[in-house]
Amino acid sequence: MTSAPGRWAWRDAGGIATLAQWLLYAEAASCTATVALASTKSFDPGAFGGVEALLWLVEFLVWIAAVIAVLRWIYLANGNAHAIGAEDMMVSPGWSVGWFFVPLANLVMPFIAMRELWKASANPKDWQAESASVTIAIWWGFWLAASLPGAISFQAGMDPAKEAGTIAEAAYLASQLLSIPAALLLASIVGKVQAMQSRFVPGSAEALKDRFA
Repeated sequence: MTSAPGRWAWRDAGGIATLAQWLLYAEAASCTATVALASTKSFDPGAFGGVEALLWLVEFLVWIAAVIAVLRWIYLANGNAHAIGAEDMMVSPGWSVGWFFVPLANLVMPFIAMRELWKASANPKDWQAESASVTIAIWWGFWLAASLPGAISFQAGMDPAKEAGTIAEAAYLASQLLSIPAALLLASIVGKVQAMQSRFVPGSAEALKDRFA
């Protein structure tokens, strides 16, 4: 699971960080639009016509793009944490992404990886002594809270019974509502971690200071 810092060279992640943030903002906006639409009319998330279909398609495409961008950024940022001197990190760049796809482990390990990434970015030479921002725990709480009704909505949507459709709609909207703060908090985390790592970019004043200290 671990990897030596010497294996990783610094790679610019600023561009993908910015893209990930904007896509997360777009995801939050699309979820807000869904919730707003549901408050003004009867909304069927399974509809395949009209405004619902268009909104669902846009939201799905934005979500896919955001997932790809965020996971790419996490991989690069974790590698950069190693490159700037963080040693003995529990989670390697590959596993910082891979844990999101391992059942059950994905309930805990991505949170640990992000928490470790924050600490290593704040103080790579002594990251174990650093404290991670409470924002990470709050984000993960919203992430898990949004995932549960999302799974319920998917399962209920497979049932043709009318009662199941009502449950699917309510769970879907609950997932959308909880996804708004989850996306915004993650965008904030991406920006702050990227800013912390930028202090150690090879050639920067901070990096030179650390080198000759």
